[in-house]
Amino acid sequence: MTARLARHWVLAALAAYFAWPVLSTGSALGIEDWDAQLLQHATVFRSVYEYGQLPFWNPWFCGGNVLWQNPQAPLLSPVYVMALGASIPMAMKLNIALHYFAGLVGMQRLLEGAFGITSRAWLLFLAALYAFAGGATLHLSVGHATFLPYFYLPWLLWFFLSALELGTLRHATAAGGVMALSIWAGGIYVTVMAGVSLAVLAASAAVLRRDWRPVALLALTAALGGMLAAPKLLPVLFFSADPGIVDIRYFRPEPDQLSLRLLTTSLLEPYQYRRLMMGGMLYGWHEYGNYVGSVGVFFVLAAVSHVITRRPFRTENWLGVSLALTTIVLLLLAIGDHGPYAPYSLVRRLPGLADLRVPSRYLLVATLFGAATLAWVVGRAQPSTVFRETLARLLAVALVLSTLFVLNRNRSLLEGAFPYSPLQYSFAFLSTPPPPVLDADTDGFGPDSPMLRAMASGRAVLRCNEPLHLAGEVDGSRGPVFSDGATLSRITFSPNRIAFAANVRESPARVFLNQRHARGWRSSAGPVEIDPGTKLAYVTLPPGAAGVYWFSFVPPGLLTGLCLCGLGLVLAWLVRRRRV
Repeated sequence: MTARLARHWVLAALAAYFAWPVLSTGSALGIEDWDAQLLQHATVFRSVYEYGQLPFWNPWFCGGNVLWQNPQAPLLSPVYVMALGASIPMAMKLNIALHYFAGLVGMQRLLEGAFGITSRAWLLFLAALYAFAGGATLHLSVGHATFLPYFYLPWLLWFFLSALELGTLRHATAAGGVMALSIWAGGIYVTVMAGVSLAVLAASAAVLRRDWRPVALLALTAALGGMLAAPKLLPVLFFSADPGIVDIRYFRPEPDQLSLRLLTTSLLEPYQYRRLMMGGMLYGWHEYGNYVGSVGVFFVLAAVSHVITRRPFRTENWLGVSLALTTIVLLLLAIGDHGPYAPYSLVRRLPGLADLRVPSRYLLVATLFGAATLAWVVGRAQPSTVFRETLARLLAVALVLSTLFVLNRNRSLLEGAFPYSPLQYSFAFLSTPPPPVLDADTDGFGPDSPMLRAMASGRAVLRCNEPLHLAGEVDGSRGPVFSDGATLSRITFSPNRIAFAANVRESPARVFLNQRHARGWRSSAGPVEIDPGTKLAYVTLPPGAAGVYWFSFVPPGLLTGLCLCGLGLVLAWLVRRRRV
C-alpha cells in the first residue's frame, strides 16, 4: 500500500467518523429544510426511474413547479446512483460523508501540490481546518444540501493555482469543470462566492506579478464553467427572469451586519448549537456559526499579518500576498452592510450578485483562503524551519490535539438532524404512478417531513416550503387537466407530459392544465394561453374537435444550453495542451 493510498484511508475514516451522527440514523428523515431537499432528490430520481423522463417538471411540489430550472435542484449527484440500492435519505447521508472525504482529499492535493506541505501534522491540521469547519456543518445540519459543493472548492483552488503557476490551460479547464459541476449539483450560491474569491485572487496576482495572464486564465475558467453548465444555467436564468414568479422569502429591512461579538463567537466559541441566539442576528445561527478553533484563528491571523508586512511587493511573494488579500476581502464581505461603501454593499451592485443577501456566508470561502495563506507560509518555512526537533514534535502534537478537538466539537452539530421515522416508500422501475392529488391542507413548513411523506402517499402539498412560487390557482377537486365545455377521457399522466382525449360539441371549449404555470409548457392542441383570473394555462379547441392532445413541458433555453455545452467541450479539448 502506497503512502498516498494509506493517507486516503485515514481521511476516509475521519470523514466517516465525522458524519457518523447522520450515518447512524439510517433512513430517518430530517429537520427544517431537509424535507424540501430530500423531496427534490426524490422527484429527480422518480422522474427518471419511475417514468423514464428527464427531470424537467415537479408535479408533487407547490401544485406544480420547475425542477430542472430550480437553482437549488441537484441534477448531478451520487445520491441517484446510491438510491438504486438504498433509500433516498440513506443515500443522502452517504453522500454527505463522501463529500467530507472529497473535501479532505482536495485539501491534501492543494496543500501538497500548491504549497509543498510534507508534515503529516500540518497536512491534517490544515485539511481539517477547512473541511471540518463549523459553517458548512451547521448548514448541513438544517438541510442546506445545496452547500455540499463547498467541498469542491479545494479542488477548484488547486486547479486554478496550478494554472497560474504553470500557465497551462488544461488546469484552467479543470477549474471550469469544477465550477460547472457545482452548478449542476445545485450549488449556484457557493459557485458565485467562489467566483468572487477567484476574481480577487486573479486581480491581486495580476497586479503583483505585473502580468495580464491571471485575469485571462480566470476569464477562460469562468467561460468554460458557464458553457459546461449551460444546459442547467441558461434555463435557471430564464426562469429567474419570469415575471410570474412570486418570492415569498422575507428579508428584514435593517442592514445585515456581522458584529465583532458575532464574529468572535462564530470562530472561537467551541460550544455552539443550532438554536444559539445573539443580539444583531437576522437569521438562524446556521448562517453565522463557523467554529475553527483558537489555534486555527491564531495561525491564520499570524500568517496573514506576516505576509502583508514582509516585503509584500516582491514578485516572488505574489502568491502568498494574493491569498492574504483575498482572505481579507472575503472577511470584509462577511461582516456585511456597514455603509454604502462597505465591500459587501459595493459587490451587491454588480450584475448577478444582488441576490447574495446573507453576507456572513462569505466566511465559508474565507476559511479556505485563510487556510491556504497559512499553508503558503508553512510551506516556505519548512526547508529551513526554526524549530528544533523537540519543539517540532511538541508543535505536531498540539496541532493534532487541536484538530481532534475541533473535529469533535463540530461533529456534535450534526446530532439530532434526522430525528423522524423513515419513509415507507420504495421506488419501482418504470411503474408510472398516477397523478398526485392536490393537498391544500398540509403545511409544508411543518415538522416530520410533510412534503416528502405527501409525495410518497400520492399527494402534492400546495402550501409548500419553497421560496419561489409560480402563478396559478390550481383546483384541488380536479385532475391534472379539466375543461369548461369539452368531454375529456383517457388522461395519461407523466411529470413532463399529460395526454388526453377530448370531444367538443357545438361551442369552442377550453382545456385547462391544472398546474401552476411557468414558461415552457406547450400543447399539440394549439397556442397555450393564460386565463387572467386563475392564471392557469389553457388551450382552446374548436367546435367539433375530437382527438388525442397533450400538454408537455421543456425548460426554455435547454437546447441553446446543450449547444453551448458541446462548444465548451470542444474548446476544452482544443486548449488542453496550450499555455499562456
